[in-house]
Amino acid sequence: MPVANLIDYTTTLSSPPPGSVNVLIGKKVEGPGGQWVPCATKMADGAYYSGLFQVGPGKRQVCAASVSFHCPNEALSRAIDLASSAAA
Repeated sequence: MPVANLIDYTTTLSSPPPGSVNVLIGKKVEGPGGQWVPCATKMADGAYYSGLFQVGPGKRQVCAASVSFHCPNEALSRAIDLASSAAA
């Protein structure tokens, strides 16, 4: 099952936008769905997005670019929720 289906049908996941930078990284979340690390990703315009990356060879980061935040802590909080859902 694709990661997007495991997390939330209303969340669009894609590669992080070009030029974005991870500014906060949370603790790894583990479960039957794998190991996921949540993060807050900052854009050049000052917006923050929730991101996650799955731990393991050949895995890459995805970003929930459908919702932006004004605060990195808010983006990280949402990323932690997404990581918990992905790991479940």
